[in-house]
Amino acid sequence: MLLSLMENCCRGPQHRGKRRCVHTRIKEIDYLRAISAIAVISIHVTASYVETSVMAFAWNQVARFAVPMFILLSGLSLALSDRGSIGRREFFKRRYNKILLPYLIWSILYFTYAQQYNLGSVEPWVLLTTLGKHMVKGTAYVHLYFLVIICQLYLIYPFLKSLLRTKTSWTLTVSFISTLVMHMAIYLHANQLIVLPSIKVPYVILFPVWVFYFVLGMFVAMRFNEISAFVGKLTLWQTFVPWFASLIVLVVDSEWTDTFASSTKPSTLLYTVVSALFMYRLSTSMTGWPRKVLHPVCWFSTHSFFIYLIHPLIISELFQFKGWRVGDSGLVMLFILTIVSSCILAYLGSRFKFVHLFGGVFIRPKLRKEIVTKVDYPN
Repeated sequence: MLLSLMENCCRGPQHRGKRRCVHTRIKEIDYLRAISAIAVISIHVTASYVETSVMAFAWNQVARFAVPMFILLSGLSLALSDRGSIGRREFFKRRYNKILLPYLIWSILYFTYAQQYNLGSVEPWVLLTTLGKHMVKGTAYVHLYFLVIICQLYLIYPFLKSLLRTKTSWTLTVSFISTLVMHMAIYLHANQLIVLPSIKVPYVILFPVWVFYFVLGMFVAMRFNEISAFVGKLTLWQTFVPWFASLIVLVVDSEWTDTFASSTKPSTLLYTVVSALFMYRLSTSMTGWPRKVLHPVCWFSTHSFFIYLIHPLIISELFQFKGWRVGDSGLVMLFILTIVSSCILAYLGSRFKFVHLFGGVFIRPKLRKEIVTKVDYPN
């Protein structure tokens, strides 16, 4: 998950044919998480420009792997860190404390923000009822549905883990069919070819829509050494060509069917899987970059959950300044200011112990120095 990979125990590289588990961070996962977080911000920043700007449309579609990739990384990181040393009750307690409290707090904050002009004119019980419905649906603000999905996947994680260990191929196949069928149904409904029955909650928050990404991440964790070694033998060009081809399929599909705002369709499923391959290969090549570049990337990854939660509020506030946000130059400026503002708030928040209530990561002063001086980034 995008929640503090610093505490995870991850499997190290394969050594003389044997697996070993080392207490370290897999830096490639940090890089993937940072890339995915930037992609999420890109989707939300470009959303208001997509229909008037070719650049915004292309940028938005390139970033469409973001939410599925985060779910894949959630399954990957969770499985890597889970060595079966804690009971199921303790597992749920730890995970849901990191998800539910921030979800409840941010839902209230965003709901209050969205209803700020109605607070004095609407009965309190009506507001509370409406807030409760939004919390169930994950619709208090545009991005909070993700946490509802993660809560469901965490709930079935022990079951999926058991199935994946005993019936690997079957679990992968069934989860893939589930996600593909749900994507296809939502896609056909969006194109008015079928009518899905009303279930009073958005289909997009249902776990079968996303379960394949989560299971795929868990599977990669199970075979991490073999898969990492296989991808490492591929050249960037060998992974870039399929990625670019899948992007073209996605762009054409989005343009022809007017479904550019959707991440739940078969072309996005294809694009995400191919993007995972390409971007992991890209992340392995990043290990040779200078430490001055990689340290901010890993810092961004560590605080990506807080950044994910707060950045739509920043975009909404920045978007009120109409003078400078016109055209592509305004789009780029909005993106830069959102990134910078989110990072500043995450940095300030990391100074306070209670920041975990908001999905942040508190870093003690001594640990800050250790992170800068002792983390094994390449020179």
